[in-house]
Amino acid sequence: MSLAAILLLPYATWLIYLAVMALKRARDDGKLSRFATALGWPLLLFGYLIDFATNVLVCTPLLLELPQETTVTARLHRHKKAGGWRGAVATWVGNHLLDPFDPDGSHI
Repeated sequence: MSLAAILLLPYATWLIYLAVMALKRARDDGKLSRFATALGWPLLLFGYLIDFATNVLVCTPLLLELPQETTVTARLHRHKKAGGWRGAVATWVGNHLLDPFDPDGSHI
């Protein structure tokens, strides 16, 4: 995998996250049709694969540890709970990139 592709993975992961959160918001509001649900499933599955790749290829060198979880969210949740410099990174990502777009307001 090229360096450019690895650098684009976090952005692709975030874009898919935004789309999935929009689907979640519509579902929670009772406005997600069966047709939109059917179209959303492949996005969700593709998003999981991209999330896994980002967790392994980007978060591993960024956080200086091998992954213990399959998703970025689970990894960030663990670090936020544990504190330290990794917890500060996780908190920043949550506050600026994830939590504002989660219908529940708190993603990690």
